[in-house]
Amino acid sequence: MVFEIFAALVAFLAVVYAGIAKFLQQKLVNRKELEEIQKESKALSEELKKAKESGNEKKVTEVMQKQMKFLPKMNKVMFSQFKPMIVILALFGGFMWGLGYIDPAPHDDITIMLADDGAGCDKEAGDGIYSGCYMLEGMNYGKWGYTAKALDGDTEIGTNSTYFRYNSDVNDTFAEAPKGEPVQLSTDKEDYYPGETVKLYAQSPKATAIKAVLDNGTYFSVELPLTIPLVNVKTIYQPYWWFILISLITNLSLSIAMKQLGKKK
Repeated sequence: MVFEIFAALVAFLAVVYAGIAKFLQQKLVNRKELEEIQKESKALSEELKKAKESGNEKKVTEVMQKQMKFLPKMNKVMFSQFKPMIVILALFGGFMWGLGYIDPAPHDDITIMLADDGAGCDKEAGDGIYSGCYMLEGMNYGKWGYTAKALDGDTEIGTNSTYFRYNSDVNDTFAEAPKGEPVQLSTDKEDYYPGETVKLYAQSPKATAIKAVLDNGTYFSVELPLTIPLVNVKTIYQPYWWFILISLITNLSLSIAMKQLGKKK
């Protein structure tokens, strides 16, 4: 239930963001000035084309000189149109930070420092294979995500993710794409049941330590009513992608609505 509420909250915030962004675009962008500069640019281009077709070199030179004088003016206007984007991008960054802060998924993550010391689950010390164990208890049945984070000192240099099933036959096979330095990871099997221990393995040539993070079977996902064409996506797994999708749809809807209202006027 918590994730359904969070998904709804993300969608609401995306609508709010899209509305604010559209308002800022309308208020801070001088549409009239932009249309005038575009009109002037088009007129100069047509004038130059006619001059070239007539073979009048003097006229061609005159028009080209006009264009050279016109360029600074056009650049100034075009640059002023991008200023609102700085505000909008800053706003977007603020929303992204807020989503990360309130996202309930990471709060119950389980962190395990894997070892390469030949003790516990680790078979051989110093073989480059970091290992760890975790006993599965409780009723958080379903797909569990396992992420291995390669560290060089305190710096994270690479990550990779996989999954296993806990007392479930769920067919969800999604895992986050790897980042940074290569990290190979695996578990001793794919299906586990209450009371069993999952064995975690990871390798990364440049790592001085490897940290494992289990998502405890809780992660963000939204099932879409339709598959998004081209990218062939049916399920959204990260709140920021859900936020971006809803804000894009809202922005497009607002643009269409404003266009229709403009026609009626």
